[in-house]
Amino acid sequence: MGLRTARMANPKKLILRCIISIGCLLFFAGIGGAEPAKGLPEPVYKGMRPKITPFDAAKIPDPFLSYLIKRVQETSTKAEEDTKKKIEAEERLKQQKISAAEKLKSLKVARTELQKMALSQLTLTAIIQAGDTGWAMVRDPKGRGFVLKKGTRIGRNGGVVFNVASKEKKVIIKEPYLEDGIRIKYKNVEIKLPDQVYE
Repeated sequence: MGLRTARMANPKKLILRCIISIGCLLFFAGIGGAEPAKGLPEPVYKGMRPKITPFDAAKIPDPFLSYLIKRVQETSTKAEEDTKKKIEAEERLKQQKISAAEKLKSLKVARTELQKMALSQLTLTAIIQAGDTGWAMVRDPKGRGFVLKKGTRIGRNGGVVFNVASKEKKVIIKEPYLEDGIRIKYKNVEIKLPDQVYE
């Protein structure tokens, strides 16, 4: 009787305990049967994960094929460059030959009577030496005489008198010609004085 009277004497505490007990039951009951929250944002790292694609052996590049293709491309490029250089070199050579041929042709243009005759048509008839200067005289088939000195143009091949050598009894003439079709060179051609004429 005393305990019951004590409890009745404190009804506020009793009500408070009941409310706390009921609240705890509801809380734990809600956790056990609660559904996961909807609408919450997904973790940031989830979108950063790489996508996993299925393995396909056909898509793997052939390590040797790429090397071979590269070698073929390099060989092809080198061949094109070599062909281009060859064509350019041939074109330069062609131009050099044309230029050299034109120059030789201009050297052979006849400007005097002596240049209209072949050297074989001329006869050396006299050589005169005065100090360091020498002169010579040649005669054509018609009997006409022509005086020669260093620098005189003579013959159909663009020859030029290089030296009148009285001791050797001859006139040295340099005639131009093409070497390898691109370079102009000069060769020596001699007209000798017959002994009977010299004496």
